[in-house]
Amino acid sequence: MISYIGVDLGQKGAITIQSKLPGSKYQFDIIPFWAHHGGTRLHAPTENEMYDIIRNILKRSGETYVAIEHPIFMPLNGKKAIASLHENFGLMKGLMIASGATHFWYPKPREWKTLTKANGDDKSAMTKFAARLTRHKNLNDMTSDSVLISEACRLHFK
Repeated sequence: MISYIGVDLGQKGAITIQSKLPGSKYQFDIIPFWAHHGGTRLHAPTENEMYDIIRNILKRSGETYVAIEHPIFMPLNGKKAIASLHENFGLMKGLMIASGATHFWYPKPREWKTLTKANGDDKSAMTKFAARLTRHKNLNDMTSDSVLISEACRLHFK
């Protein structure tokens, strides 16, 4: 099995795993970093839970390719938000390496959007674009970027 993993590190980010067995269609699994219900933030996976999730995915995969969105500095982001993004970037990179991933790509938003032809910042448009790839129950405006990053990963390593 071959897998492409897309990671959107934002506060409302997610991990999407696109997997394919020979002769079959791509299967998607979307794991939100934050579960929401009626506007209330619920349980987010801990570092240990995230490691177990990633390790189990990579155990089932033959070849695994990972794209982790590279954090960018925005003038409106506070110092704490920037530090948090970089901490999460390092944590996710470490979790992937510890789980056995060997092929990495760290695209900036413009890179993965260009590759997938999903230009723009309109979240509803991005969600509709991602829905062309999968109808997964966890696909929404908070997880669509990770779906598109996983698709960009597939195109990048193709």
